[in-house]
Amino acid sequence: ESLMGKLYRVVSVEDDEDIFAVIKLTLKELPVELLHAGTGEEAIALLSTMKPDLLLLDVTLPDMRGWDVLDKLAADGHKLEGVPIVVLTSHTELTHRVIARFQGATAYLLKPFMPSALRDQVREILGLTT
Repeated sequence: ESLMGKLYRVVSVEDDEDIFAVIKLTLKELPVELLHAGTGEEAIALLSTMKPDLLLLDVTLPDMRGWDVLDKLAADGHKLEGVPIVVLTSHTELTHRVIARFQGATAYLLKPFMPSALRDQVREILGLTT
């Protein structure tokens, strides 16, 4: 709990340290506790123990794809029911947008993204007013 009330738990699954640094800076003004997983395996380990308020999911991870993380969690009975997912990817192909849709992604941001776009998206999803 922060002084201003609720602290939202956001998990960022991102293998690129530079991009994670940008995400961290982008969200630091918000009432957010940011947790980080750098690989699909780390993400699965983390997400099977807790349910975040928001998941920022990179599609291309060193060991698997972002979609595989969701599939494996669901197979283990840890379906992220009701957790909003923002997909961050450098893939512009339509297939990824279609998969994102089917996987229940709330939003889809292309890398490189504008930090303000990510911040606005997170704000909107968590229902944070300015």
